[in-house]
Amino acid sequence: MSGGIEGTDMPTLREKQSVFAEMVAKLIIKANLIERPVVVVEWYRTKERQEYLVSIGRSKTMNSKHLDGLAVDLVAIEDIKDGNVNWDGEMWKPLGLYWESLGGRWGGRFGDNLATEKIEGWDSGHFQFD
Repeated sequence: MSGGIEGTDMPTLREKQSVFAEMVAKLIIKANLIERPVVVVEWYRTKERQEYLVSIGRSKTMNSKHLDGLAVDLVAIEDIKDGNVNWDGEMWKPLGLYWESLGGRWGGRFGDNLATEKIEGWDSGHFQFD
């Protein structure tokens, strides 16, 4: 990243968002290549939306990267057809591992048991900048 915050090597939020958008584009292309086409269901969230999601148990934090536009939630297209979202970590594992190879943090690891190879995290359709 060029620029950054004056006097430091720290990138600005805008620079992080730009890099993140490129990473998401690569992830969506990869999903199509492995025959798991996806759609973005949520990217940026307002504080009010985040508060609501926490209040109904759909999110566990008020410090979500969604608030800065640095997280995205995906749903597999085949799940949209029947209305049942598949958050199974094993199904998302190839995309999660690819995302991690790009330098991102994958929600399928949130709460994951690192002692096993099975993906057990609770937010496997979530991909964030790290």
